[in-house]
Amino acid sequence: MEPTKRKMKILEAVVEAYIKTGDPIGSKAVCDVLDFNVSSATVRNDMAELSNLGLLEQPHTSSGRVPTELGYRVYLDELMKPEPLNKKEQAAIRNSLDLGADTPESLLETAAEVLSKITGCAAFAASPPGDNAVIRQIRFVRTGSYTAMVVLITSLGTVKTKLFRCDYMITPSLLEMFDRAINERLSGRLVTSITPAFIQTTAISLGEMSIMMPSVLLAVSEAAKEASVDGTAIRGQSNLFSMPELASEDGKKVMELLEKTGELSKLITAAGKGAGVLIGSELHHPALSSLSIIAAQYTAAPECSGTLALIGPLRMNYPKIISTLGYVADVVGEFLSELLDA
Repeated sequence: MEPTKRKMKILEAVVEAYIKTGDPIGSKAVCDVLDFNVSSATVRNDMAELSNLGLLEQPHTSSGRVPTELGYRVYLDELMKPEPLNKKEQAAIRNSLDLGADTPESLLETAAEVLSKITGCAAFAASPPGDNAVIRQIRFVRTGSYTAMVVLITSLGTVKTKLFRCDYMITPSLLEMFDRAINERLSGRLVTSITPAFIQTTAISLGEMSIMMPSVLLAVSEAAKEASVDGTAIRGQSNLFSMPELASEDGKKVMELLEKTGELSKLITAAGKGAGVLIGSELHHPALSSLSIIAAQYTAAPECSGTLALIGPLRMNYPKIISTLGYVADVVGEFLSELLDA
């Protein structure tokens, strides 16, 4: 075997053995897993050269080697072989997701929960960007003699509700009038277009009817504003504290970042649109220097896609976790398509 190919095989063996054990890997352990014959002395020399190249490092003088961040990157880009899920694993995931597939929101929350339990990582699910959402329908539901509820449904399957109160008795015929007037003017519009100025213009177009509808229009405006905000679900944050790679102070910083969903969303979106895996310094955030983010996009329609992601240590089972995340993303896209077509 050519020296360069041999070294890459040795790097692959070190990374995968370290992922399994968390202990520095010696030359004998590498020899035991290689699929070709080579002496322990040759492996030691190759491991020393890989260290000189910055792909491996030796935590202690007498210990074996562990991968560096660059070593992980070479492994991910050139050496890793995905580990597909078997049919039993696929069926278990599909069944779990199906239990939460009542609404897009509950589907994404279930996906994050499933991913965190299977992988032992923190899981993140982001809804499709709300600024692409179009108002599909607005319904009105009477909740009392003087109160009712706006139910705003978007093209992304998002449902937002807002209660409103009138100083006159609300009758079924009045709700029908609200329904007809509001849907004629708002149905088919982007939720982001429902600005205060637009609401004011709508009120003018309603003429004398607008006198009865200030609270109605305010509720519609607030529901549209909420629908324009990207939804996120995070599960399994506590998993990060069980990872030896995270010292207590580092764990605290990570938890603080997880609470800043906007900042986290940007990192995850970048991973989802790029290589799919960002590690350590590639995340450009000090709190994440010892972690990886693995992301995958799900798609229900050309204009309806979001991101699922896992946050875990550099030392994780990438072949299995990447396959798991990819399969969950495929099933989420499938179920979301069915919900939006319903």
